[in-house]
Amino acid sequence: MSPIRVETWPKRLILGTGSIDTLAAVAAGLGARRILVLCGKTVASGPILSRVRTALGNLCCGVFDQVASHTPLPMVQKIVAMVNALEVDALVSVGGGSAIDAGKGTALLHKTAGALEPYVIRYLPDGTMQRKLMAGATITHIAIPTTSGSSSEVLPTAGIRDPKQRRKLLFWDDTLIPHAAILDPEMAIHTNPTLTATSGMTAVARCIESLYSSNRNPFAEGLALHALRLLYRNLPRAIEEPQNLDVRHQCQVACSMSGVAAINSMVSVVHALGHIVGGRYGLQHGVSHSILLAPAMRRFMPVLGERQRLVLEAMGAEAISGVDEAGAAADLMTRLIARLPLKRQLRDLGIPSSELAEIAQQAAHDYMMANVPIPTSIGEIEALLRMAW
Repeated sequence: MSPIRVETWPKRLILGTGSIDTLAAVAAGLGARRILVLCGKTVASGPILSRVRTALGNLCCGVFDQVASHTPLPMVQKIVAMVNALEVDALVSVGGGSAIDAGKGTALLHKTAGALEPYVIRYLPDGTMQRKLMAGATITHIAIPTTSGSSSEVLPTAGIRDPKQRRKLLFWDDTLIPHAAILDPEMAIHTNPTLTATSGMTAVARCIESLYSSNRNPFAEGLALHALRLLYRNLPRAIEEPQNLDVRHQCQVACSMSGVAAINSMVSVVHALGHIVGGRYGLQHGVSHSILLAPAMRRFMPVLGERQRLVLEAMGAEAISGVDEAGAAADLMTRLIARLPLKRQLRDLGIPSSELAEIAQQAAHDYMMANVPIPTSIGEIEALLRMAW
């Protein structure tokens, strides 16, 4: 067996009900004196932003409340200008993956004086990932997730959508991991059912793809299986019982665990397709992940052999030998999705069947495809898409 390398881990996590009240102390401990809060209109219009500002006190010197889905590049450039104008020394991002990636994108552009392209992930013909790494520390960044899906609070990766090119620019740099993350379920109870479902399914997909990755390992497997167990039981309840703090807490913990699992084993085709579909159509990842995950499980889970039973057990089923375990797990995933307010087919998202071949072609060159457990051609990716169309 090749050596297992655990190379990525969160910098600091504070978890639990009421943990938002530690924000000022955490920020001050990191040396922050002038903090800019980043959030979207939904967070700004509800009780969350007020709670964050109260927790920060006089450390807050401004708010940018125009964070948009998929973290558009022009928006990040506006935030950087605001950071410079207000002499900001720290960011607090509040929201889902787009808000946290806005903090990461701001840290990147602020550090590099606006340069972007050298740091975008690109691949050489042999599949080697290449990008320039930032030298030295970036602006302090504290993440406060309000959803349970992106895991961006524990990851060194970020995505920024370039609307002119209709593609998502992807980054990977350890300096992008937020300096601290506060996971308070009181910040999650305001998330609406659709966003709860889509973000949660992103975490579920991360669990599954970590398990069948070509780089799968026992360390990541343990995190992914328990995260899957927590999400399978609690994600529907988070929609049915949105004010249940324990349920929200379990989903938040599972989400962060799924992120640490995935970054240390990597994910593949479902996420690669999510990058392309998200970039082309401006869709949240969990929307396409939920549609594509069951077909992908049928194809890739058999590589796990007897360990498929562990996946079934995590999803609440008794593992029975001699059955199509991948199919049984895919059926259980379909059953989970049926309890969520999500679309069921790619056609329901307005994706034309005439574009599936091009989507498959683009996904085949996404860096996540290096982690598929068995060789997968462009034609097979297209067949997967057509199963989900």
